[in-house]
Amino acid sequence: MAHVLYQCPRTGMKVQAWLKDDSESAAQATFELLHCPACSQMHFVDRRTGHLLGDKKE
Repeated sequence: MAHVLYQCPRTGMKVQAWLKDDSESAAQATFELLHCPACSQMHFVDRRTGHLLGDKKE
């Protein structure tokens, strides 16, 4: 299992999630739809970086 940490855009809280290992998609920038326990909404999270879909690039 892979671990990812992201920040909920609604609450600003740090949220951790566990993802099934997928060696093929781990090499690419793939987004996974995750249920957020902080706000009860769904977010698309990049499997490698933990950034949300639509986040501004730094």
